[in-house]
Amino acid sequence: MPRRSSSPNGATTRRRRTTRGTDTRLVVTQITQLVAHNEELQRTNRELIDENQRLRSELTEIGSALGRVTGAPAGRRGRGAEAPLAMPEAKPRPQRRPITDPEVLAKRNAALAKARAARAERLAAARAAEAAGG
Repeated sequence: MPRRSSSPNGATTRRRRTTRGTDTRLVVTQITQLVAHNEELQRTNRELIDENQRLRSELTEIGSALGRVTGAPAGRRGRGAEAPLAMPEAKPRPQRRPITDPEVLAKRNAALAKARAARAERLAAARAAEAAGG
């Protein structure tokens, strides 16, 4: 006679449900903690932004006061206060003028031809050495 369990589905079904319920509760708890932590970080970020803005305005006031004390020209007072806060802008490189002198062009072309020939010789020597040694 075959053995029969106490119920057709047995205790394993209950365990699975309990495990799934526990897993779900654990995930919900983790999400709740993450949301709370995120709200705390957002609040801290807003406080830091406010503090940064306050410090910038104080720095601007100090810079303008220094400009007035040192007697900087009136036109530079307002801009001088912002200088420590602003990043220096990269200056664009000047455009090179084209070479139009025929003698300079001839010398340049001769130098380029000589450099190409020297490079070709080096490559040929390297290939020959590789073929002989390899």
